[in-house]
Amino acid sequence: MLKKNTQLKVAKKLGRLEDRLINYSSSCEISQDSQSDNSLSSYLLTLQPSKKAFTLAEVLITLGIIGVVASMTIPVLIQKHNNQVVETRLKKIYTIMNQAILMSEAQNGPVELWNFSDPNFWDTHFAPYLNILKTESLRANGYDYKLIYFPDGSLLLASQNKVTEDEETGEVTIAYGGGTNHDFIFYPNAKNFNEDGFKNKEGFGIYSFMFLFENSKKGFSPYYYNLQSDLSNMLSGFRHSCNKDEPDRGYCTYYIYQNGWKIPKNYPFKVR
Repeated sequence: MLKKNTQLKVAKKLGRLEDRLINYSSSCEISQDSQSDNSLSSYLLTLQPSKKAFTLAEVLITLGIIGVVASMTIPVLIQKHNNQVVETRLKKIYTIMNQAILMSEAQNGPVELWNFSDPNFWDTHFAPYLNILKTESLRANGYDYKLIYFPDGSLLLASQNKVTEDEETGEVTIAYGGGTNHDFIFYPNAKNFNEDGFKNKEGFGIYSFMFLFENSKKGFSPYYYNLQSDLSNMLSGFRHSCNKDEPDRGYCTYYIYQNGWKIPKNYPFKVR
């Protein structure tokens, strides 16, 4: 009996030992699987591309390069745009004024017979044949001017009559003729017109351009008064020559005109 009990106890102990061994074996397998999974995850992470951000120094250098390129490029683009606007509007005013002359001749007779001393010269011979936004008046530099604004943003000043003021009495004498209704000053951009600047003859060849109209078949033309036939004084030698040293620079319009209404590459000014 004692022997049988001893055998049972030994069997139970062996059973418990067997269970412990099984449990230990299972835990080892789980641990190995977990380690294997961790290793695989670590390996996969090494295959992913690294995400590296730009440093502050790199960003500042890039912005600096962009700024330098912009500072070199933008002024060139702006000037190119200004040239195109001036070229287009100079050609346009030349065209529409000469078209107006042709239409006016059909109503008022040949231009050679027009009376330039007529106080209503502009209103009779030009105004009915142009698309005008508004008109204003200005007295400056010994003349009365009519300011004609066009829908495209340009402005034309037409000399109306000659004004003489007596220095002692202040009496004003108005004379028609003697250059009136002949000289025209054109602003491709009306926003550049400034009364004080105009009185001081500022901007000729830069943002204001002179035209001439005489009772001849030349019609409304780029300013050519006293311009030599060989154009030898177009760029120097006369007060209307197109250079920085001359005050009036009326020939700048002709310089652009004879270049096909394009700003020449050696043009002495930056137009606007």
